Amino acid sequence: MNVKIKHLLGNTVSNYTLITQSSTTAIYNGDNKYIIKEANENWLVESEELMYEYLQDYSSLPIPKVIKREDNILITQYIPNDQLGKKEAEIDAAIHLANLHRISWEEGYGFMADTVIGPYAQPNTPNSSWIEFFRRERLLDFATKAFAEGELPEETYLRIINLCEDLEKYLIEPKQSSLIHGDVWSGNVLIHRGEVAAFIDPAIYYGHHEVDLAFIMLFNTFGDHFFEHYRKLFPIEDDFVEVRADIYNLYPYLVHLRAFGEGYLPYIEKTLEKYGY
Repeated sequence: MNVKIKHLLGNTVSNYTLITQSSTTAIYNGDNKYIIKEANENWLVESEELMYEYLQDYSSLPIPKVIKREDNILITQYIPNDQLGKKEAEIDAAIHLANLHRISWEEGYGFMADTVIGPYAQPNTPNSSWIEFFRRERLLDFATKAFAEGELPEETYLRIINLCEDLEKYLIEPKQSSLIHGDVWSGNVLIHRGEVAAFIDPAIYYGHHEVDLAFIMLFNTFGDHFFEHYRKLFPIEDDFVEVRADIYNLYPYLVHLRAFGEGYLPYIEKTLEKYGY
């Protein structure tokens, strides 16, 4: 246990339990009172703090309270997570995410700063066009980095570039931008007694709300119960599932390819084949 963490919390915690550890972060539970994230670089937790504070100020999304951040350490409120009543919680999740997606940004798409997804910086240079933003800041950025890192073969990289040149054939410009969570998989949704207690580890920016929905489908975060209720609260355009969802999910596949290696390459290639690339 880092001496600095004990210093920051003083004598308020008697027991620290390691929850999970990766190449970039270690996460501890302190007496079921605090969650402590220790990163190997300051910007990882600086970005997370920024995102939590932004969500607290501009949305009603349930998130953990930030207790303290210093250098490479972020301390947040502990949130109970029993996963009981998950089906009932899907309605609650639909309400929260629909409310989040109603929040728009006058500058269009992107964010005031780059954010973080997993261990990577997520570029958010503002753009008035959603399609252009997704092309440049999501697919081309991560594909280029995956190619440079040796995870994406040149042939597949060129196929992604070809798809990016044709994105106007498949994607649509929404009527307004939506604030999105950006990383809604089951591990980032804390459920307690049939309600969503918190959404954690955001990767926020202003985009098309379908990105969150596609991500939820990809990882089976929620089922039909969620989508049935969400549709009543916020529109889902025609052909989302058939045409656009798989293109949007190329982005998380590229994130996972960079983080975990070639096991995700077949999913990328299958998606490219679906669209004829």
